[in-house]
Amino acid sequence: MNYLKLVFLVLFVIPSVVVGQKVVNSNFLGNWANSGTGAWEYGFYEDGAVACSDFWKYKRVEFGKKRMEVVLENGNQTIALKIKQGKNGNIFIARDGAKAEEFRPCNGKNFVAWVGVDTVSFSKPLVITDTVTIRGYIRNLDKVTHPALRGYTFTCSYNGLLGEDGGEIVAPIDSSGRFTLRFTGSAPQRVVLAWGRMWKNIIVEPGETVLLYADASDWKTVPNVSKEEMINGKKDVLFMGKNARFHQEYTCFPYPLWMRDMYELREIARSDMEFLRLAEADYLKSVACFDSICGKYPNLSKRCREAIENEWKYYFAATLMQNRFNLGRRQRFEPEYMEYVNAHFSVNEPLCYFITQRYSTFLRDYTGYVDQQKFRYVEGMGMAYIPDDRFYEALRRLKEGGRFEELTTEDIATCENINRKILDLSRQQIADTNAFQAVVAGNSMLYGKLNAYRSMPEVREQEEVITREYELLLYDTLVSDLLLKELCYAQLFMTGMEYDHKPLLPGMMKLADARISNPILNRKVKETSAVYQKIASKKLAYEASLIDVGQFSHISDADSLWQALIEPYRGNVILLDFWGSWCEPCKNMLALMGDIEKVFENEKVVFMYFAYSSPEEAWKNVIKEFDLTGKNIVHYNLPPLQQQMIIEKMRVRGYPTYKIIDKAGNVTSRVLEYPLRPQSVINEIKAELERE
Repeated sequence: MNYLKLVFLVLFVIPSVVVGQKVVNSNFLGNWANSGTGAWEYGFYEDGAVACSDFWKYKRVEFGKKRMEVVLENGNQTIALKIKQGKNGNIFIARDGAKAEEFRPCNGKNFVAWVGVDTVSFSKPLVITDTVTIRGYIRNLDKVTHPALRGYTFTCSYNGLLGEDGGEIVAPIDSSGRFTLRFTGSAPQRVVLAWGRMWKNIIVEPGETVLLYADASDWKTVPNVSKEEMINGKKDVLFMGKNARFHQEYTCFPYPLWMRDMYELREIARSDMEFLRLAEADYLKSVACFDSICGKYPNLSKRCREAIENEWKYYFAATLMQNRFNLGRRQRFEPEYMEYVNAHFSVNEPLCYFITQRYSTFLRDYTGYVDQQKFRYVEGMGMAYIPDDRFYEALRRLKEGGRFEELTTEDIATCENINRKILDLSRQQIADTNAFQAVVAGNSMLYGKLNAYRSMPEVREQEEVITREYELLLYDTLVSDLLLKELCYAQLFMTGMEYDHKPLLPGMMKLADARISNPILNRKVKETSAVYQKIASKKLAYEASLIDVGQFSHISDADSLWQALIEPYRGNVILLDFWGSWCEPCKNMLALMGDIEKVFENEKVVFMYFAYSSPEEAWKNVIKEFDLTGKNIVHYNLPPLQQQMIIEKMRVRGYPTYKIIDKAGNVTSRVLEYPLRPQSVINEIKAELERE
């Protein structure tokens, strides 16, 4: 017997046993999907295996001709597999003595591999707290050639239960390409999984474990999926776990394929109804595309269809209601606009499984618009809204509680009646100042006396409570499902804290406790309030950064105001940042500005921040939170009319907006677009410094 025959017998005829080594019969390497279901259940690689959404080592491997027996181990757990070669490249796997099942190779490139029609619908939205575990295996990590994909960390970003920023988990990728990350979830929610510029959206539920697989050697370029690739169902990852099918399908449709955002549409539209029709056309085009895909792939699961239909529908709805921030002084949509919204969307529509961020946005802005109709802009009386009777109700409540004994109920009633008449004039769009003065005539001293109470902290707190009660009443009227209603309540308190950037006052906390019985939601509100309390308690490191704007109160034209604002800083390069305390993207960027400022702290560079529509306390608390003070940092929070003058002069169309001013005080042509990357900002400032 010659040498070659001997080797053949040893390798393929005589069974071999390998313990603790990275050896697997090459016929069985790769990923295997159950032929009966299409689900990816096993992955066998040179250095280990995946099964049951976890990583396993080879404890024992015995192989012969067309078969292999494997014992996998993970801690104290083991799995015994008998694997046999089948026909057409398929294999049969028997686990722990059970009947063998057929498996076929799978590469994750399309979802047509799923077998059968999945008609399972989502359960109702749920609120529970448990750990979410996400594992991943990026194979052939050493073969990555594109610089954007070189990186040895994997990131999971997730929103909070109530639509607020939740957090970001960064997990190291080990030398074999594996990683594990965990976070605490309180409800099914969308998460963004990212490695380099590769990203995938999935929806996870508390207690779920997901395993993701990708082969880096397949990526010759950055795998940003195009619309066409989405339409054709192309994917570059596999998922394992109880909801793997849903994850696999859902990743094909992260956003409506042709939907543009509010700002892009607003640049084109000349009226409310034109804006609506443009948005509707985008939405219908996306829906038609999705319907076409569903026709080609009838096995697309019911859950995926429900999720996509709900998300895209409320992406459209949220875009329509976000447009209310472009109304300006009109403060009202054309009647046909809201008739369309009310006919096609409902804040009380049954939801599938999870509360989408876009639904939350729609709900917030819809109720905000309804509430806003209780306020009217009064032409000729400055940039102010005349409130309804909440102030006088606050006075009555406080008086009933033993405060303001000097006031009579008749005094309050008299001034309340005056205010109603003023509000009536504003609704009739009467701009005659004399008409307003005539209403007050004879009671001007009393009216002025009561209005002086508006600035008192206890009055303002009581007004806030009454305002929130009214907003809660809106939800009571609009929403019937108890859990969804409490989610709305909690979101309302959370949004209020975010907008005001301050903790709940005692009266507001008492109201929250009375309305939110769900312990998870109640605790979330209290935890958030504690965070803002900590921020509010901080001291400003350099108070001189906050400019006293009273010195500019006499300036009434935009050009003079602008020159007065920048004159002290001529000879410096100025980075302008237009932002608002209510603007989440603004604050995301403010969190990065500190590192940029430090680069230029000894250079002739000034960072100038203009706040827009930001209450004084919120303005200061945001600055405290991100430590945005220093000798080369200035903050302006101008009165509303002057804010508007600067906004119009600088042609600010959205927030945040960034501009660079040269040493002579001129706006440069350098463009800084959101989202900003710190290094790009640094480079632009350096280029301007070196220009002369």
